[in-house]
Amino acid sequence: MTEDAVIVSHGDLDGITSGAIALCVFPSAHFYFSKPSQIANDLYRIAKYRPSVVSVSDIAVNAKRFDTLLRALDRFPTSTKIHWIDHHPIKSSMKKELSQRVDVFHEIGPCAAELVYRRFQSSLTDHAARLALYGAIGDYCDNTPFVKDHLEDYDKRTLYLEAGILVQALQEIDYRNASKDLVRELSLGIEPSSMNDIVALAIKATRIEHEVFRYVTANSRKIGPIGYVLDIPISGYRGKSAKFSAFATDSQIGISARSSNDEIDMSIRRRRSTIDLNSALDNVLSDIPNAQGGGHPAAAGASMDKSDFPKFLQTLSEYVDKFSK
Repeated sequence: MTEDAVIVSHGDLDGITSGAIALCVFPSAHFYFSKPSQIANDLYRIAKYRPSVVSVSDIAVNAKRFDTLLRALDRFPTSTKIHWIDHHPIKSSMKKELSQRVDVFHEIGPCAAELVYRRFQSSLTDHAARLALYGAIGDYCDNTPFVKDHLEDYDKRTLYLEAGILVQALQEIDYRNASKDLVRELSLGIEPSSMNDIVALAIKATRIEHEVFRYVTANSRKIGPIGYVLDIPISGYRGKSAKFSAFATDSQIGISARSSNDEIDMSIRRRRSTIDLNSALDNVLSDIPNAQGGGHPAAAGASMDKSDFPKFLQTLSEYVDKFSK
């Protein structure tokens, strides 16, 4: 079995739209979802098929698994052209080493969808620009020069409606199967408002979100400058409930955490703060065994042993207090 082209992307809106843009460039490509913790394993598997082109987008480099990632990339034949397009923070030494193996297109600030569009712009049609704008809106990266310029080409109220439909629907969509279908439909230029199933899911998700807000408001706790909520009684909505917990407790940082067996996984958001969450996690998690995490300055995630969660909250609280002085 051989695969001429493979596209790998993240499963949030930015990943879906960046993957759909790449699919406009490589329409016969095989498409897969991945994430930082599993990208190395996925690339090991994909390398067996000796594809001619691989496009990876919106996948942050996991520092703890960087050596494994490099070994996976070394499994590809030299004839394979690998595009690595991303906007997550990465250490300069890692970026330099990655660039020796793949075509790195990296910039902090824009969303990954914007970067994929800019990388392949000469090969794209007009509707791909709208996909880049949807990704930017969904990832809170809608203040770049590219986005400001392209918003002038449309009625931005309509673009925000279309992006909002996608943001909401993704809270309820089946991750593996329906999301792949969504990527294909978007690559063909079908607008979200024309997808009846997506619109229905968006409305359902919006109703649920209001209930989540009420639950988080009643059940959030506070430690110093951090508001947090544990195990909301519904799957998903993690990023939103993190934001809600910051608001409900009038905190700079909001966390929504879910426990499973002996582990805990969380989304972290900032509110009315300039603290860099990615840098904060890099600092705080270094003293917690088996913990990992990272992301963007304003939005990040982390996981660790459940028993370490109280220590994490206390240490992060002290870090934020020190930063704020």
